[in-house]
Amino acid sequence: MPPYKWVMVAELPKQFSNLLVSSFFAWLIWWHYRLRTFDQTEKYSTFGPRFWTGFIDSCVLWPVGFVASILLSFNIPRGLAAMLVIVESLAWLLYTVVMHARHGQTVGKMVTKVRVVDFITESKISYRQAWLREGIPVILSLGILGYEIYLILTGALNPQNIANGQMFLNNHVLWLLTALPGLWFMAEILTMFTNTKRRALHDLIAGTVVIRTHLQEKAAPANAVSAAEPPLIMT
Repeated sequence: MPPYKWVMVAELPKQFSNLLVSSFFAWLIWWHYRLRTFDQTEKYSTFGPRFWTGFIDSCVLWPVGFVASILLSFNIPRGLAAMLVIVESLAWLLYTVVMHARHGQTVGKMVTKVRVVDFITESKISYRQAWLREGIPVILSLGILGYEIYLILTGALNPQNIANGQMFLNNHVLWLLTALPGLWFMAEILTMFTNTKRRALHDLIAGTVVIRTHLQEKAAPANAVSAAEPPLIMT
């Protein structure tokens, strides 16, 4: 059997097992949030929901990664392999920016009932704000992507190694570059706990805040008298 077929045979179970695990967690998250409403005091308590959205969004974008991995397992030209890597890398970015700009939510945020809004007006954010929220990840991702494409086009990185997850072997520069987004993620988490509205670094940069949807209506004070009803006069 040709080497690329061995890679493809090994890749299929891995891809479907990843989907199965992500789908299981996504179902649990959906079940937990499906009927929930939240008190007004929980409006900005969004750390938990934002953490869980990744499982659902990864299921949404799974087909892109699946197709790219399968095609990369074949002995395809370097230029085509580079294009596949670019498409796969930019899919998440475009999905996130477009969904936030149009709806304030990715599918994951819809399920966990949170929305990104303007910090001042708490209204819909603009495309500019959506891009600013992803500004640092974009810079980091483009740096990693550019180096990865360079390795592919010069023959230093075999596309099949990308498909089987061995792209980091014996390449400390690539490993270091991919560690930078993790450091940024940790910085964002730490920032969220420094303010009452749980704004991460990208929220501070873009002028946004994440709020819960499906909030319960405020209860009227027990001693409030309706302006439409005159007080009862005893005779």
